[in-house]
Amino acid sequence: MLLRRSQEWMINIAHILESPLPKFDSHGQPPRAGQAARVQRKLNRYLVTLRKLPDLPEWPDTFRQHLMDITTRWGDDLFVCYDIVGLPTTNNALESRFGRLRREQRRISGRQFNTATLLDEGPYLLWECGNSEAQVLARLRQVAANRADYQRRYQRLRDEQMRRQLAYRLQHQSQKVFRKLETQWAELHPPSSKP
Repeated sequence: MLLRRSQEWMINIAHILESPLPKFDSHGQPPRAGQAARVQRKLNRYLVTLRKLPDLPEWPDTFRQHLMDITTRWGDDLFVCYDIVGLPTTNNALESRFGRLRREQRRISGRQFNTATLLDEGPYLLWECGNSEAQVLARLRQVAANRADYQRRYQRLRDEQMRRQLAYRLQHQSQKVFRKLETQWAELHPPSSKP
């Protein structure tokens, strides 16, 4: 009985997450954003009903709490696929592609760990347009439709990378960092020459 009830929770969550994914309209325009927020509200309402269930034995209560914790940790990233045309609901295919790319780079370079190449060139190595002109054009239309969102996310990634690089340099090369900052300060604030 308890196992069946826990299984029903999973099935209900799966049904909520099976909401239709966005598609381009007849004019090639993406739909208005908002589907992600609707799916998220629906899931949150369901989780509230789970939270309000009367006292359960230890195992189902632990499982229920685990379900709520997972969806909280995923946060907004779980729902992005409902607003961006062509974005899959899971990243399983992408993770498989990263694994193949890692193995290919290991084979090509002969080094077991080739992190620098993957970090520097990974986005270009992963790009797969297709085998025909129609597939390439369809892929480029998807990119163009989602460009603003991509640029915003890419800028956040770059900001985070710069923050981490600065933290690393401060820890390992603090004197060099401080000299550079002093030089920049001097260039921006030249000494005023008073007679």
